[in-house]
Amino acid sequence: MIYFFQSLSLKIRFLGVLLWIFPVLGFWWLLQGAPWALASLHLISGGRGLPDQQFWVPPSALQALFDAWGPDGRTLYLTVLAPTQLGFLLAYGVFLTTATLYLLKKANPAGPWWYLLPLVPLAASALDFLQAATVALLLVLPGDDWDAVFWAASVFLAAKAAAVGASVTVLMGGTVVSMVRLGWSKVRGVIGHRADR
Repeated sequence: MIYFFQSLSLKIRFLGVLLWIFPVLGFWWLLQGAPWALASLHLISGGRGLPDQQFWVPPSALQALFDAWGPDGRTLYLTVLAPTQLGFLLAYGVFLTTATLYLLKKANPAGPWWYLLPLVPLAASALDFLQAATVALLLVLPGDDWDAVFWAASVFLAAKAAAVGASVTVLMGGTVVSMVRLGWSKVRGVIGHRADR
């Protein structure tokens, strides 16, 4: 797996990373910025939104949220918001993974284990998918006696938030390391050039 990510990082170009920003921003806009569906969900549920807006939502609060949505809110989530959320999680997963691979290419770490860092954004995207799938499952299951699924949705929600935070931290750390290496190589070049005179 390390060799796979090493070889993949060599093929990543900056333009490819940059192009993935547009689907991420597009789906984010659809999900949050121009949210006729989200505004309708807020209206239907009396001001409550999506469970994704908090780090930890206890299963009882999740159940109360879905009860507040009612049948109209559940249908709205399943038909409009869930597909948009799926597009967003795929787009940001690919963006964060390609950006991490590109920074690994630029940083050129000494140890091979660094090339496992792209697993962090992939895990974040997978946890987001599992959270969305459990929420969708809860919305279509009859009755409210699904405590294990409510707990799974809550755990996936918190784990996804932590993994996304870790992905952003990896990306910022990789950017800093790349900039330091680039600056140090330029300083060494200037010092070497002066020493040659």
